[in-house]
Amino acid sequence: MIRNLDLDLLRSFAAVADLGSISAAARKVGRSQSAVSLQMDRLAESLGFQVLERRGRAVSPTPRGGAFLEDARRLLDLNDRVLTQHVHGAFAQPLRLGFVQDVGEDVMKRILYRLAASFPQAPITVRVCTTVTMLDKLKAEDLDIAVGLRNESDLPTTLLLREPMVWIAARHLRLDREAPVPLVLFENPCICRSAAISALNAAGRAFRIAFTSPSLPGLMAAVGAGIGVTVRSPRALRPDLAVVADLDRASLPDMEFVLYGRPGSRPPALAKVEEILLEELRREHPLYAVA
Repeated sequence: MIRNLDLDLLRSFAAVADLGSISAAARKVGRSQSAVSLQMDRLAESLGFQVLERRGRAVSPTPRGGAFLEDARRLLDLNDRVLTQHVHGAFAQPLRLGFVQDVGEDVMKRILYRLAASFPQAPITVRVCTTVTMLDKLKAEDLDIAVGLRNESDLPTTLLLREPMVWIAARHLRLDREAPVPLVLFENPCICRSAAISALNAAGRAFRIAFTSPSLPGLMAAVGAGIGVTVRSPRALRPDLAVVADLDRASLPDMEFVLYGRPGSRPPALAKVEEILLEELRREHPLYAVA
């Protein structure tokens, strides 16, 4: 007997896996917490194995559930692509998107893949720039939607993700406690630059600007070479880099990724764009996802 998977169950399962919480997933899919719990029981019964397990206060896929999750995502992407091509397929206006470099290559690749599949007739233009630049471009209506870091603005905003800022340096770098901290920073204006300087001033720690760059690859190349210390989110860590414990007294604020819209009316297709951005950004580092 041929059985069919219930896509509503798969969508709730993916939401739980992304957010690490039944209650957070319930808010995302618009159901009650008990309803999503029942959905997970039905999915496990349908598949013949448990898809979720509790680890402390968080919920995560079992080993078999994790393997099934990737196939579930492919089924959902195919379903969404078929529907959006019929609903939004005729949308041929350019989609103009902005991203800060901290979003990361892998996340941006997934976002662009899904957008190209959902809007096959719409030219997609992407501008990777600073948050300040993208806010100016949104106000000038040169961008439709953008993902940046939290900044003062009167534009429509949605909080996507909150992550801690951390001090990052090459693993081989050793700081002299008696010497000024060598900083590797973006050029002004930069939220992480301001946070680093404010934190060191508050801790009474001397510093010097050892390297500046307008690009994240240039910045991280200097950090990897041991030129100095930078401040980014944990997603910037690589095997050759580490969090600097010597600076734990210079406490840093959280970094907030925000979805910015432009003022005035917008094409209906942007609702689907927002959904894709929300899902892909929140899929990263679920422990710090917005509740």
